[in-house]
Amino acid sequence: MKHLPPLNTLKAFAQLAETGSFAEAARRLNVTSAAVSQQVRKLEKYLNKPLVQKHGRGVLLTEEGQILSRALSEGFSRIRRGVDLVAKHNRPRVIRITTSPSFASHWLMPKISEFQLLHPDISFQLDLSSIAVPLNQSDFDVAIRFCHRNALPAGIEPLLNVSLNVLGAPGLSGAFPADIPALAQLNWLQEAGTSDAQDWFNRHGAAGHSPARLSEMPGNLIIEALKRGEAVAYTVCDWVQDDIERGDLQDLWPDREEGAYYVLSNSGDLDGGKAAFLNWLHSARG
Repeated sequence: MKHLPPLNTLKAFAQLAETGSFAEAARRLNVTSAAVSQQVRKLEKYLNKPLVQKHGRGVLLTEEGQILSRALSEGFSRIRRGVDLVAKHNRPRVIRITTSPSFASHWLMPKISEFQLLHPDISFQLDLSSIAVPLNQSDFDVAIRFCHRNALPAGIEPLLNVSLNVLGAPGLSGAFPADIPALAQLNWLQEAGTSDAQDWFNRHGAAGHSPARLSEMPGNLIIEALKRGEAVAYTVCDWVQDDIERGDLQDLWPDREEGAYYVLSNSGDLDGGKAAFLNWLHSARG
């Protein structure tokens, strides 16, 4: 490049201008203070202008030094952004998703191959947990979460509307509909990390009752246990509607409740991979 001083002199001056200290600039550059001073003098000689003046143990910038410092700060910032963009372009794109095991097994995984056919350059890291970790305190890009319809966050459009009820194998509860005390005596299952069972009793005015036997497990294993007649669970009816229609499972309470799965993304930039995934999610919900 013509008419530019050596890059090392610019780097040394930029660090000195930012820190105001030869010692701190030297530490950042992994050189000696004398080396930083030599590079700055070399730059001043090249420009034929004084750039710094001593002030106590540090330095102050001259007017010319302030002009050059602002230009270098902007220039090095643009260089860093360019390097980051190139690095991201060459790096395999990975989308980090957190969602519940039941949603992943019953909805996401059966459909995800459609997205991978469209975007073979994008990979996934799945965290299967029902515990809602704040996205701004995690490394996740996307969270797919559940709530009851009346608790849907303001301004959020549901990804998937579902119905829920207490489900079990036929004859497990005796009479239908089962009453609260009879249901409380059954073996209950709930997804690990939730309080679905006790919450159901509380919502139905039965706070004095709770399941006599309650076990927790990943949500994707609960359905198979229900089909084997081992227990009952408050779960998504949509996952097992075919089993209900065949009579392998049945509603044990007369009224279903409405819930929704919705999508959150972190506050970072919507790069191409994440934007493509979010668009696909909402197109696949049909």
